Amino acid sequence: MRLAIAFAVFATLPAPAQNQPDFSGSFTLNAKLSDDALAKVEAAAGTAQLKGGGQGEVQRLIPRSTDASEVERVRLREFLLDRANALQDLKIEQTPKEIKIIHGEDDVRIFYFGRDHVRNDRRGRKLQCKSRFEGGRLIVEELGEDKTRIVDILTLVPSRHQIVYGILFEDRNLKEPLQLNLVYDEVQ
Repeated sequence: MRLAIAFAVFATLPAPAQNQPDFSGSFTLNAKLSDDALAKVEAAAGTAQLKGGGQGEVQRLIPRSTDASEVERVRLREFLLDRANALQDLKIEQTPKEIKIIHGEDDVRIFYFGRDHVRNDRRGRKLQCKSRFEGGRLIVEELGEDKTRIVDILTLVPSRHQIVYGILFEDRNLKEPLQLNLVYDEVQ
């Protein structure tokens, strides 16, 4: 009986990371080979101006049903612009059980191999997270309660000492999904 329980527990453990690439290292953004993150955020999130801005005080006292979503769009835009500015530096720490992706000085995200988990984002929202390897790529997916979806795809290019980092950010408050293709050079 104990042997059957031990086998059942062992069978549910994630497989060892035998053929998984090791993304560990410090990297800096190669601006020449990467998308302009600030311009992409501007295109996806729109202007900082609220729709209906510039109206008289009396008209602004009567709330419209679109006001809340418009305010959320502008807040999301500011959040994304702030995050885009933090994309310059990338550090990755990887063990057989987890990967830690660090942008800038204070944006640390940890993902666990072989199991889903929940984390809070920088705006305090809960995100369902999962990560998996597909060939030589690492795919990290996050889904928020409000249907926000973030997908990171990391591909290691060892011969060039680079990581190709794709980001998809979908949110109902964006005009269009934010898609970024970034190339990072390893700091030697």
